[in-house]
Amino acid sequence: MLSQRSFRFVFTKLKILEPQNARNRSTFYCNTDERNYNKLKVIDDPETRLLKVGIIGVPNSGKSTLINYLMDRKTCPTSSKVHTTRSKSMAVFTEGDSQVVFLDTPGLVNENEKHKYKLGNTFLQDPKNGLNDADIIGVVHDVSNNYTRERLDIKIIHILEYHNHKPSFLILNKIDLLKSKRKLLDITRLITDNCIDGKPIPTSSPKRGANKNKEIRGWPYFKDIFMVSALIGDGLHDLKSYLMRNAKPAKWEFSKEVWTDQTAESLIQKLVQAKLLDFLPQEIPYLLKAEIELLDVNEEGTITTSVVIKSPSLRISKLVAGAGDGRLRQIIQSAQDDLQNAFKTYVRLRIILDPSPNTVLS
Repeated sequence: MLSQRSFRFVFTKLKILEPQNARNRSTFYCNTDERNYNKLKVIDDPETRLLKVGIIGVPNSGKSTLINYLMDRKTCPTSSKVHTTRSKSMAVFTEGDSQVVFLDTPGLVNENEKHKYKLGNTFLQDPKNGLNDADIIGVVHDVSNNYTRERLDIKIIHILEYHNHKPSFLILNKIDLLKSKRKLLDITRLITDNCIDGKPIPTSSPKRGANKNKEIRGWPYFKDIFMVSALIGDGLHDLKSYLMRNAKPAKWEFSKEVWTDQTAESLIQKLVQAKLLDFLPQEIPYLLKAEIELLDVNEEGTITTSVVIKSPSLRISKLVAGAGDGRLRQIIQSAQDDLQNAFKTYVRLRIILDPSPNTVLS
């Protein structure tokens, strides 16, 4: 296994930057001098505008998918299973004089869920602490879930109460899966307590008997509500415009070339791990760990990377590979596509299984 010293470009002290030339996306800003990078990080310009947006929601509500669409690149790993996002990260969007920094946090869980999925303490700490730097909080709510769509999770309400001095807005996601527009309005009234910014919604009337048991269902202090489908982009143009308008005069957090605070190694590991969640059944992907063995960028900007998938047994390694190595080939192709979308350049991905069922593919 190669050490970080053997990388042609040392990414560990650097955040990921855009190519130097927007028309030629093969050349990356790579600087191994940490002092020079620190000069890039903060832009001292009184004419710049900044907004730091904390995005929260329960697992699989669509937080990362939403950010990816707004960014127009695979900055946050996504999958069909819960707990794909395992630590907080930033996605940076800069346009004109305005910069929007998205703070992506793990889905909110309780102690039982933490132990069930063998999650770290960050799942309990990051969503709350990660909002300390946020200027505004966006709550993503899945309206397609029949069991949870008519109330906000109590953990979200507690976080909003803790940060009640900060403005918040509601994002009703997956509206394309909800056939009844009347149902969408009913859901909105329930999870906002019929209020916007603490004031009753005009012409709305609560359901008869809805408040008899005084059950807490929503948050009445959302400043705005957006109805979107993050997967297909419906409604996200208005959301992006809203965020750009709310940026305030301030120094940028990052240079305009920066699009995430993650290192290249970290992003590659997370994207590969997300593909394991997509392609493997039940609890199996939660037992696997992706580790970088090699990361190299040539003069043309092509990224070559090898990732080792560590599994607890040979039997599970064979399950990952699949019959005739077919499943592993699918994982490699899908992960490679996502990596190319993220880095905006060609990526050669090699996955090695450990313990190995005599399978090495590229």
